[in-house]
Amino acid sequence: MSRYVKVYRKVMNLQRRKTPMPWTPTFLEFSREPSVPFPLREKLQPAPIDLSYYLNMEVGDLVEVLHGPDCGRQGVVLSINKKRNTVIVDGCNMKKSFWNPRVGSSLVTQEMPIHITNVALLDPVVKRPTRVKRRFMMNGECVRISKLSGSAMPEPVSTAALRQPNLYQEYLRQKALGPPIKASYARPDPLNLKILQRLARHIAWGQGSPLPTTDNPRVRSPEPMALRR
Repeated sequence: MSRYVKVYRKVMNLQRRKTPMPWTPTFLEFSREPSVPFPLREKLQPAPIDLSYYLNMEVGDLVEVLHGPDCGRQGVVLSINKKRNTVIVDGCNMKKSFWNPRVGSSLVTQEMPIHITNVALLDPVVKRPTRVKRRFMMNGECVRISKLSGSAMPEPVSTAALRQPNLYQEYLRQKALGPPIKASYARPDPLNLKILQRLARHIAWGQGSPLPTTDNPRVRSPEPMALRR
């Protein structure tokens, strides 16, 4: 027997001792090693990339969806998840979900995340999706410039303004209700009011009776001579 075979047997016996058998208590214990496989536990993992920084996108910017069922729809960025590189756009990718089914209505429609590469900033001049670059002014101020038209991008909407109710939806609701009643309509015209009162009394007394000439409904006006029999 060669020495290599002896060494191989020793190694196999040593591994057999380290491997717990099904009838041993060590086998029944939970493994202390993490369940993540070794290639994913390497220390040299690629660092996560914040795409919102390289795409120059901030909360409050006006963007347009590039692909999917909401392609071409525009909205304001409500939040950015830098870890997952997703954004939530106002009025885009709406999904219905059940929320607290025991109290009141349970069906809620809310925005779902969209990958940040599926949206693009909107050019303020030509109103089309564009890429944005950063340039420094003479005074040292960093400005976002649109590559499509070369104009400066507007400042994003403040977070305090995003928390306010949607004014556009309120405008649509008021538009559906119609214009409000004007003050001139609420003030009755004295002359027209008297005519309407006389017509109302005439209808109340009967169609055959003449129109009353007095404002007091209890006092019947004398009939004209042509109508007397």
